[in-house]
Amino acid sequence: MFDSPGLTQAPPGPHLAKLARRWSRTIYVTSPGWDNIGEVLSSMGVMFGPFRGEYDCDLLFVNCGTRDLLDPASLQRFVHAGGCLYASDLTSGLIADAFPGMFRFSGSGLAGMVAANVVDDELRQVVGDSTTVHFDMASWSVLAGCQGETLVEAAQGTAYAGRPLMVEVDFGDGAVYYTSFHNRAQVSEQERVLLQLLVLKQISTSSNTTVAQASQSLGISLTALKLRADG
Repeated sequence: MFDSPGLTQAPPGPHLAKLARRWSRTIYVTSPGWDNIGEVLSSMGVMFGPFRGEYDCDLLFVNCGTRDLLDPASLQRFVHAGGCLYASDLTSGLIADAFPGMFRFSGSGLAGMVAANVVDDELRQVVGDSTTVHFDMASWSVLAGCQGETLVEAAQGTAYAGRPLMVEVDFGDGAVYYTSFHNRAQVSEQERVLLQLLVLKQISTSSNTTVAQASQSLGISLTALKLRADG
């Protein structure tokens, strides 16, 4: 049993130091473009550094439209070795090159609001069964499918019914999280909560913990997030 933050172990054991270290994650974020995921991290009190071409981190967040250059082969090695990668929208070409056959993209979407179903249990417990995603720009990359889990998908009755909008794809010892939408485009409180939960899910994956434990380690109340999403 563990109590976070503080990470006390009951009963005390020889692995406490190792368990405490897993909460200390090195996070890099690329320069902003159409996205600015750094704003989301800062709002959560998550510390991060700028991406400078090195992959010596635990989590790497790649903004759509970033001016930074990323190498597909290095990204693949980073994730395969246990890294956690977040990318969105027009990073689709980079993602497809880095992880051949793992993601299937099909055409471009239009600007507008898209009703969506929350598929992932951990996200649904906080956000609820459904949400609305705002695509602020046309020509966003439509994801047809992936070799992983769909976390959020377009609802029936929309032009993109059943298409994944947020996914998690395991690769080697790591994972790739991809969203079709921009993080800075979110206009509703529910969507902001959804993105914060996605960050928590990535931290929990990287730390081999639950979302609840990750939120506790950062001093973030899932109950408060739920109230915001419902509000």
